[in-house]
Amino acid sequence: MKSLFSLDNPFMQFLSRVADLMLLNVMTIVLCLPVFTAGAALAALHKVCQNMVFETDAGIFMPFLRAFRDNFRQATLVWLVELVVTAALVCDVLLVMAYFGKSTVMYVLLGVLAFLAAGICAYLIPLIARYNNTLRQHVNNAAVLAVVKLPKTLLLVLMNLLPVLLALLSLKVFVQTLIFWVIIGFAFMAFLQESLLRSVYEQLEKGNSSVTLGM
Repeated sequence: MKSLFSLDNPFMQFLSRVADLMLLNVMTIVLCLPVFTAGAALAALHKVCQNMVFETDAGIFMPFLRAFRDNFRQATLVWLVELVVTAALVCDVLLVMAYFGKSTVMYVLLGVLAFLAAGICAYLIPLIARYNNTLRQHVNNAAVLAVVKLPKTLLLVLMNLLPVLLALLSLKVFVQTLIFWVIIGFAFMAFLQESLLRSVYEQLEKGNSSVTLGM
């Protein structure tokens, strides 16, 4: 019976990880509420998830706040640019609908452009959370990784867009899963993304990749 409640028990470790992700999710949502601070909150979320994935856990609360502070400037600028790019893409879609009707070529071009933008954005926040680079270096590295690691890019973009896709495909399903996102969803997705990116980080940090990151 004692072994069941031991911290070394896999089940207890699983419950501990779930509790950590729930706390992390709440902290992220709270700091995303002002909207302006969402970029820094997401960078802090990814930093703590990186600690979890690499098993260098140093707690949740203080590492989160530290990462929020340290990455605030870069992450906030990236977040604001992402909002502008998203708004521009929406405007482009509306213009294509108004002036080109059902032009397949234009929609394909817009789709490719949107995917490239989403792919770069998918790497930017994790890179900001992990490496001390200039913002220009982060953007260059994210662009290279988005192309070189295309299968991972597809998965990262899908994870990032999952709530939006659910809402577009079925508002009823989105509402039914809303409790998941509020309780643990965003932190869980970030943890999955960082697990997916672990091999990328290791490859880059060992210098065995054609992609060079300044650290």
